[in-house]
Amino acid sequence: MSTPAPPVIDAHLHLWDRSRLDYPWMTEIPQLPHASPPEGIPPSTTGAVVIEAGARTDQTTAEVEWLTKLSHRFPTIWGLVAAVDLTGPHLGEVLAKLNENVLVVGVRDNFEGRPLGDLEGGSSEGPALKDGIITVLEADLTFDICVRSTQLPELSGFLDSIVEARGSAAGLVIDHLGKPLPDGSATDREDWARSMKRLAGLPGLHVKFSGLPGQIAGPVDVTRAHELARDFLEMIDVFGPQRTMLGTDHPVSTLAHGLTASDWMGAANSEFRNRLTAAETAAVTGGTAIEFYGLRNRS
Repeated sequence: MSTPAPPVIDAHLHLWDRSRLDYPWMTEIPQLPHASPPEGIPPSTTGAVVIEAGARTDQTTAEVEWLTKLSHRFPTIWGLVAAVDLTGPHLGEVLAKLNENVLVVGVRDNFEGRPLGDLEGGSSEGPALKDGIITVLEADLTFDICVRSTQLPELSGFLDSIVEARGSAAGLVIDHLGKPLPDGSATDREDWARSMKRLAGLPGLHVKFSGLPGQIAGPVDVTRAHELARDFLEMIDVFGPQRTMLGTDHPVSTLAHGLTASDWMGAANSEFRNRLTAAETAAVTGGTAIEFYGLRNRS
């Protein structure tokens, strides 16, 4: 009897419909599609974790409700990371409500739009954001961290304070490898790598091998997708396969740059197979996401 293929999990997928909800940030990226439906999930994908797509703040509950209904018709949707306001006065109540929904496996308050300094200890926002994340983790939910590469040095100190309070960074994952700049200067690359290696030293902290085509200005062909995956494989060595998970960031880092989700998954998987063992590849392409997001009952 043949051994079944390991599950392939897209740990970072976006679904949206601009006829249903408003996504203010999308007006700045005209190449994004009007809708990102679940029909766009590649057939080779066993399950997907859908990440909130930046809906208007008064529509975040409606986004969760819509995605939950979609999951009833599209069983590939295994989990949802919902939008929250970490500094909101009713965060505990919001999290309790989200925890009633079995689809919700985590939350996100997107940090990349924040000015430099907001995550530093001296910032008025820093302590509130830290307390918010601790509240999330104590509610047994995960937290996705999306930052620009220039925010990584201050993120390091910010997460140090969470590790000091909780003993580890378990339940936290950095999206898109911390958004390196593939076409940036050598100094940019060195600064990013130094920060990521420092962050990798935090116990329990995870990272997503995702979003790389989205860091390129303009179109990305399949050859370039392979190059991007190959160029950043070092991060799997740094974090280890058990703390690294593959995601597409579809359609932001795919369709908006001329790729399909299958193009990116194929390129990344090909490069993984050239560098990693079969067990390591299975972890990065599925197993790690299943463990991190608590999806084993779906696999």
